[in-house]
Amino acid sequence: MKKTLKQKAYEQVLLKITRGELRPGERLSEVAMAKEIGLSPTPLREAYRQLAGEGFLQHVPNAGMFVRRLDAREVKELYEAREALEVYAVGKAAARMGDWELDGLRQCRDRLFALARAFRDSGEEEMSGKLLRDYLEADADFHRHVIAAAENTLIQRMANECHVIELLLGRKRHKHTLRQVATTCRHHGEIFRAIKRGKAPKAEQWARKHIMFSMRTAVESMNEP
Repeated sequence: MKKTLKQKAYEQVLLKITRGELRPGERLSEVAMAKEIGLSPTPLREAYRQLAGEGFLQHVPNAGMFVRRLDAREVKELYEAREALEVYAVGKAAARMGDWELDGLRQCRDRLFALARAFRDSGEEEMSGKLLRDYLEADADFHRHVIAAAENTLIQRMANECHVIELLLGRKRHKHTLRQVATTCRHHGEIFRAIKRGKAPKAEQWARKHIMFSMRTAVESMNEP
């Protein structure tokens, strides 16, 4: 089915949010955005309203439309939702994942590890730029593979929404230091190992530990000046 102009505008703006091109708290101009994406202001205005209804944008009377900024309570709720969804999903994945799916998950893990090594070898204190974008995408791919293996379309949709909303925290939602990246890789490696061995309780244990670590890191980052 052919996409409407509103759908095209919606996808373009959401893509800019997920890529970090639009930052939390940034004011959006209808005229400038419409010109940039090649659409008239009317479908863009409709897309803005939909994104505001979904929690990605926030309308401030007499000020305009802004990319929504999450507070600490919302961040905690986000990771609690992820814990409920993903811990369940990883247990199902450990029981169901076949060789073909396991190979896809292994590739995600290996890509994440390769990017972590590239960061380590760069000598930088914090991951940034293309390396960070690639790392975040590899991280998200790992989680998507696990969730898909649970074979529950409702959980998959809700978990995907959580990952998109998480991007409202911005590209610096975590301090991607070498310590943080190394810990994340260790967690992913343990989750993969448990799934490969069909050890659902162990996979669930590591998934919960990983999500709680991510939540603590995100909240700590928000509290930094």
